[in-house]
Amino acid sequence: MSPSPLQTCLALSVHFLHPKLGMKDYEILSRATAFLLHVDPPDDDDSPTLCPLPHSPSSAHQTKSAFPHLLTNKSRREALLQQQDYAHPPASGPKRHAHELNWLEFCPPTFRPRVHVVASSHVLAPWRWPQYYGQEWLGEVREEHVRYSLEVFGWEGRGWGEENNDDDDVVGKMRGVFRPMAKFALNPYPIHHPNGLDVAVIHLKGEEEALEHMKKMGIQPLNLLTMHDLENSTDPVFEPGERVSFHGFEVYEPNKADDEIPLVGKGETNQSSHTANTNEDERIFHPYVSSGTMTFGSPDRFLAKTPNPLPEGLCGGPVLPLEHDNRTKQTLYVRGVVEGIVPTNHENSQLAGSASFLPSYRLREFVDFAERIMLEQIIEPELFQHVVNIKEKKEQAKGTVYGEEGSEGMSSDKGDDLGPPEDPAILAGIEGTSDSDETPHIDKSYQEIISSLHKHHPPEEVDAILATVERERKEVLEILEKEGGDMDDVIAAVRKRTYEERDRILEEIRRSVKEKRDSEVIEGKSCQRIRLLNGIVLQ
Repeated sequence: MSPSPLQTCLALSVHFLHPKLGMKDYEILSRATAFLLHVDPPDDDDSPTLCPLPHSPSSAHQTKSAFPHLLTNKSRREALLQQQDYAHPPASGPKRHAHELNWLEFCPPTFRPRVHVVASSHVLAPWRWPQYYGQEWLGEVREEHVRYSLEVFGWEGRGWGEENNDDDDVVGKMRGVFRPMAKFALNPYPIHHPNGLDVAVIHLKGEEEALEHMKKMGIQPLNLLTMHDLENSTDPVFEPGERVSFHGFEVYEPNKADDEIPLVGKGETNQSSHTANTNEDERIFHPYVSSGTMTFGSPDRFLAKTPNPLPEGLCGGPVLPLEHDNRTKQTLYVRGVVEGIVPTNHENSQLAGSASFLPSYRLREFVDFAERIMLEQIIEPELFQHVVNIKEKKEQAKGTVYGEEGSEGMSSDKGDDLGPPEDPAILAGIEGTSDSDETPHIDKSYQEIISSLHKHHPPEEVDAILATVERERKEVLEILEKEGGDMDDVIAAVRKRTYEERDRILEEIRRSVKEKRDSEVIEGKSCQRIRLLNGIVLQ
């Protein structure tokens, strides 16, 4: 059974105000469907669950844990432990090699969005699509004249029932009364597909608070396979006969709801002349879901036969696999984005009225494009170039080793496995690589320090420096275990003793050198020891 569009979709409205058109207040420009898309992929062992809708007739059937507080406490403990290792929360998702990460996963969520709002480009910016609309005044409108909002709709009366799903053929408007429960503002910076496909992304204002409210109201952000997963998947890209479901909102005139009369033109844009006397558009949203059977595929779009042509307003809605149960714990992956329908008077009767949608791999390509643009604006240029090199496998990420062709692991020409590399710089980049089995895992900064030491100091100096660091580490741990106290204070006290010991040894050496100036051997050994001790202090 397909989940309700009330859980997967949001109602998108675009208002505009243009003084040159004689307007004094914001008026509706376009309306259609949108949905939330996670930036980070879901964890392998923690797939998100559809939340029960408030006042939903199916909420009584939701599975509940007998010990929900245990899961809550576990999550809090993990969050606290994570804060000890990271200044900002890292990206979530399963553990992967660096080049497999999505672009925005290289940036902490504190500084970038957690979800994208996916919608049709022609709805967010109708003036970019003159082939859809004939109004000359639309050419005067630009992004600075518009504002965007999302509405969450909830169930108020009789809802989707068994009588709507005869023979498992989900189709039509959900029965009952539905009302907007909350409205959320969007940032006025949409990113459109660079090559003219009808898709765009935009983002929530005050995202953290907005997502918390949406979660309570049952909204489920959807997921999209990463490019690495798509490229390595053995599943067919297109399979005739595959069943999918189309989710969204039908947009219609209130007094024509019973007749289901479609709007003129492309459908989502207000067709008025926009004078000062124009009234607010009174068209309303109504949840709609339909099944479909995939019949035709091209590189940029797939077609699916639906029981009835999809109505106006579903453009930008998600296409999901039909095999989902909204009462079980499942991760919802997007199969595509609704683009529109083939005209019902098309010369090919087998294609006429079919639903058209952009496949998931085209959506992933576009999301990667958008995330790359966003990341470049967030982080420093030098750091961004490192990310580009990692994504393109031109640069080795710490903790991962690639072969000459960029494949994971290292192997000889004969296919024999090689042992750990002997280059100290590479050794420093591999966690846990050491002569001692007890060497702890080292973080990125420590890796870089060790690599730098090997480049600028001979082996005996590096050994002396590391021995001093290890001695100090053990002293700090022993003091904390026996006496307790603030870690910074303990480290400062241990380091002070190291400095005092250094000064004592240096003074002995200077006194010895002064007494035996004519001894080259002693002088040589003393200089060497001084250099070793200075190296320790520098670290």
